[in-house]
Amino acid sequence: MRKLLVKDLHPGMITAEDIFSIDGQLILPKKIILTQNGIEKLEAFAIYSVRIEDEEVAPPQTSFFDTPSYSERIKSNPDFINFKKSFEDHVESLQTGLNQIAESNSSFDAENLLSQTLALIGEGNASSISMMDMLLNMRDYDDSTYAHSINSAIICNIFAGWLNLSKDERVLATSCGLFHDVGKLKVPEAILKKPGTLTKTEFEAIKRHPLDGYNLLDQYNLPEEVKNAALMHHEKCDGSGYPYGFTADKISFFAKMVTIVDIYDAMTSNRCYRNPLCPFSVIESFEQDGFQKYDPELFLEFLRHISNSFIGERILLNNGLEGEVVFMNPSYLSKPTIKCCNKFLDLAANQNIKIASII
Repeated sequence: MRKLLVKDLHPGMITAEDIFSIDGQLILPKKIILTQNGIEKLEAFAIYSVRIEDEEVAPPQTSFFDTPSYSERIKSNPDFINFKKSFEDHVESLQTGLNQIAESNSSFDAENLLSQTLALIGEGNASSISMMDMLLNMRDYDDSTYAHSINSAIICNIFAGWLNLSKDERVLATSCGLFHDVGKLKVPEAILKKPGTLTKTEFEAIKRHPLDGYNLLDQYNLPEEVKNAALMHHEKCDGSGYPYGFTADKISFFAKMVTIVDIYDAMTSNRCYRNPLCPFSVIESFEQDGFQKYDPELFLEFLRHISNSFIGERILLNNGLEGEVVFMNPSYLSKPTIKCCNKFLDLAANQNIKIASII
């Protein structure tokens, strides 16, 4: 094993360790054969040096676009397959547990459901694939209140890490994400799964779910932050949210976190009335009105980390061309620089070209 500068790497070398970004994101796993694209990904993350095995192999002769996509490789990875199975098992457990809340059943065990979620996160963190990549590749999952709740809990846990919160605060953020949408269980399923536009009466029923969630959780000995996240996760800092139209000074810190996570997960997930939106479309939507609606410090930190997680991803542009994300524009995160047809394309300078999907 030897330590080399990234500038001295070449295709065919084998990584001797997991390589992480400065904020703890897995860039390349151990024992992977380096390609030119992998080396460029390390450069994009400003990695200075890495440990390499003494042995080398002949680099693949196929081009980047002849190889399976990153998504295809993730879905065939045993770590992902195991995580997906554990996730689906946890969805069933959460469904049973949350239904006990809706039925005002005193046997509801919030601590056990939280422990299961933390165990699931621990299982994912031990993987050779980043947690965000695994969640992104489960978007064909038949999304429900339960799957959305687990997604939100996991992303809140990761978000808390990005914010350098304490271990206890990270657990609290996870709990806020896990139970924030329990009020949805009081909304008729026909409304939740309606493919068309909601009537005014139906939308009013939807708008009651934060208060319903607070009232359901208030029966149990849970932290106030968890109850408030259920109550306030649709409030916006400019007062345009519901149910009370609170402004920033009245919205709890953890509720502000959950609001951002809730919207991101909902927009990138499958819905009965639309397919999952491309994460870059969601990032663009956040950029357009985020500074008014969300806490600026939380909002910027979330978008910066989410967008950086897509460096190295293969994407399809709206002009039909494929490329790879190689650099994030810090002033316009939804418009990164793309390596396409052996050229570099700055989407910030080409406003008519957008990322249609991640492939």
